[in-house]
Amino acid sequence: MMGLGGCQSQERVAREFAGRREASYRRLMRGATEPNATDLEAAHGALALADCVELALVHNKDVQTAATEVLKAKGQMTEAVATALPKATFTGSALRNDNSGFINQKETYDLTVLARQPLYLGGLTEAAVDAAVVYTYLTGQQLRQTLQGVQLQVRRGYLDALLARELVEVAREAKRNAQQSLQDTRRQYEYGAGTRFDVLRAEVRLNAVNAALIQAENEAQLALTRLLNTMGVSQLSRVELAEGLAYRPVEADPNASLFQAIKRRPELLAGEAWVRLAQDNVTSQQSGDRPKVYLQGSYQRSYPGFAASFAKLGGSNEEGGGTGGSALGGGKEWERTMNGGIVVEWPFFDGLATAGRVAQAKAELRRQEVALAKQEQQVQLEVEQGVLNLRSSGEFVGSQQGNVSLAEEALRLARVQYQQGAGTSLDVISAEAALAQARSDYVRAVRDYETAKLQLTWALGVLGEE
Repeated sequence: MMGLGGCQSQERVAREFAGRREASYRRLMRGATEPNATDLEAAHGALALADCVELALVHNKDVQTAATEVLKAKGQMTEAVATALPKATFTGSALRNDNSGFINQKETYDLTVLARQPLYLGGLTEAAVDAAVVYTYLTGQQLRQTLQGVQLQVRRGYLDALLARELVEVAREAKRNAQQSLQDTRRQYEYGAGTRFDVLRAEVRLNAVNAALIQAENEAQLALTRLLNTMGVSQLSRVELAEGLAYRPVEADPNASLFQAIKRRPELLAGEAWVRLAQDNVTSQQSGDRPKVYLQGSYQRSYPGFAASFAKLGGSNEEGGGTGGSALGGGKEWERTMNGGIVVEWPFFDGLATAGRVAQAKAELRRQEVALAKQEQQVQLEVEQGVLNLRSSGEFVGSQQGNVSLAEEALRLARVQYQQGAGTSLDVISAEAALAQARSDYVRAVRDYETAKLQLTWALGVLGEE
């Protein structure tokens, strides 16, 4: 029966979730004609890089998830402080006895309030409060890490979209050059200075360039779509990039970069927090077999009130033949009891359970220390790679910029020679292809340099904070 009920419950849940997914699909489809029908915000108009970053920090799901950890840390802080605060509990009972005998009271009531203030818990309170403070700091560094990671993705996506747009312009310029070459070839053919084969070759070249343009336009649209997805906004957004792909050289000092990274990287600061939490856990586990001291007080009301003497046993039983107003004296009255004092609890031997937990906590502490050292080595590697990539990509930009000038001059000379009969149409086509390749390589080199600069800033731990 339990198995059958489980299957039925799973089927019910499956139908419920499938219905939610269908509703989500309909909402997405409705968004194509009703922009307000979807939960995602739609962006419109020209977007600068700063606009993209701002939208991502609000709508990106990774950022929203990391923000919930901050709220979780606040709750843990409250829980840790509670170990040092007093505790108060209320206990109430109402019992009825239908048996006859020595205790013949039919109904008894008991109300108790117990208050307890910890005075000493073997170091547990101090460790818990410190761990809560450190955990709050840890979540802040994890949020920094998430924010910087999202900014890295957004900025890199923006650069990729700019590159894709520049490659579209390169393809369009190549198409214009191919169209001009086709016109020159047809003119030469009409004047008898060219052949039909030259015309066909120019037409093939134009078709190939046109296909490359279509592919470049598709890549540009995909790059923009990926950028919108990283930002966390609707794919129904209609935006255009407000900035251009430009080469902005910077200098990077290896030693200064490494110092800043060791000091600012959120992963390293989070690693320090993990080590501290492991140390607090060792202290918490060591408190297991240490004495605990409490200030305790209680207030109790009982009915009937039982006295500590048997002197009042006797009398008649109003409810059924017994003797005595109440079994132990005191009568049918509410009795009040109050007490208070110091309570000491000392589990001086727990079968070595505390020793085992302390050994595990110390092993975890060592693991966190090794993890921090490993992360520090990784940061050193990333900073060194970032500085070298920035330097090499900057040199590559300079070389590619010179190649574009040379390719433009080569195309000009090839056209002049072809028009004067000293060259062939193949020379012109080859020069056009070389120019398109040189322009593509140049814009890619600029994108790679800006990406290397971005990657180095991220490796320093200051992306978005510089």
